[in-house]
Amino acid sequence: VESTQSTGDLPVFGRIDVNPERVKEMRKRAKEVMNHQIKTAEQKKLFKDTEKQEAVKFEVDMLSRAKTETRDDCYRKYLIRKSVQENLEKSWTTQHQLKMSRDHAELTHRRKPGLQLLDQCDKIQKM
Repeated sequence: VESTQSTGDLPVFGRIDVNPERVKEMRKRAKEVMNHQIKTAEQKKLFKDTEKQEAVKFEVDMLSRAKTETRDDCYRKYLIRKSVQENLEKSWTTQHQLKMSRDHAELTHRRKPGLQLLDQCDKIQKM
């Protein structure tokens, strides 16, 4: 086989690729692929940003709910403590008034003249 053949009648390697229409079509295809890749990257970025915003919004809502629940819980505990304190104060006041009334009755009874011990003994013997 002779290696020095003339290549004038055979296509040269890469010569078809140099065809202007083929080059134009390849460039168009490359631009389409590039635009598709750019669009896909933008969509992924937009999706990630949207996901991140939703996650932040969810966390903010959750923290807000937790804050509200904590505040409500503290207020309920305050109302319970206040009610217990008021009930205790009423109870103490009532008990104090009752004790003062009993002390006053006892003091009045002690001061009231009654039968002396000898008079009581005489009364018992007469019965």
